[in-house]
Amino acid sequence: MRVAFTGKGGSGKSTLAALFVGYLRATGQRVLAVDADVNVHLAPLLGVQVGPEAALSHPDNARQVRRHLLGTNPRIGGVDKFVPTTPPGPGSRLVALDADDPVLARHASSLDARTHVLHVGTYEPDDIGAGCYHGHLAILENLLSHLRLGAGDWVVCDMVAGTDAFANSLHAQFDVIVVVAEPTPESVSVATRYRELATAAGVADVLAVVGNKVTDEIDRDYLVRELGGEPLAVLSSQAGLRRARQAGACPRLDDLDDVAPLERIARHTQARPMASERREALLRTLHLRLAEQSWVRSAYGDVTTQLGHAVS
Repeated sequence: MRVAFTGKGGSGKSTLAALFVGYLRATGQRVLAVDADVNVHLAPLLGVQVGPEAALSHPDNARQVRRHLLGTNPRIGGVDKFVPTTPPGPGSRLVALDADDPVLARHASSLDARTHVLHVGTYEPDDIGAGCYHGHLAILENLLSHLRLGAGDWVVCDMVAGTDAFANSLHAQFDVIVVVAEPTPESVSVATRYRELATAAGVADVLAVVGNKVTDEIDRDYLVRELGGEPLAVLSSQAGLRRARQAGACPRLDDLDDVAPLERIARHTQARPMASERREALLRTLHLRLAEQSWVRSAYGDVTTQLGHAVS
């Protein structure tokens, strides 16, 4: 299963993602946790030290990963021809959640034999005035499209805040996207905009809104009224969690009053896996749209040749 957490900055999405990883670990699942936020919060919340040399988007690391994914696939034309929507093809290598998988063994931090953590990275001094975070996320999109998950495997991604997932293909890469919303106008507006864009992108059914930092029934009623319905789950303000964070401790399930919201997210996700045919069709459409862009044609040539024949 693939689940992403997003929302307005400060909504608590990174903390909720970390708690959800903890819940999955406690229930014995294999988990790949991916920190894709430019602020890099999920990895430290899981106890993983981060740095530019280990970032997935570091040029050397991105090239190594793409070289592995490329395999002998003749459609791509080389490591430098990967675009965000490049699909796997004949001879491509896929990434599995095995401790000895070459990509995870080299680039992930392991919390235990069943839990691996990757972080995409953030802006570095050399990026000032010369880079865009969407360029950093491209290697994550390549990795997600080349994943082979086994039964019971999970990918949990802490997404960049706001609606940047719609810039390329991230919105089509997950079974469920959890939009974390506080009972404030600013947070609700992000959730509402996310829903509008998801509807336009054909993935409205993938979204699930989770209320966070709810203090009373007035807060809950506000979310229901402004969002047009009940959130999938609601987390109240958690004093134990706040005290743990103030002390610099990583969030733990024991800090929560109740793990029922995490259970609800897990059950909801397990009940609606995206069919592989649908995901492939969505990604194909996005790839063809990207292929039309002048900057893509100028830098990469005709990337439509990376696609196989469409399944009718």
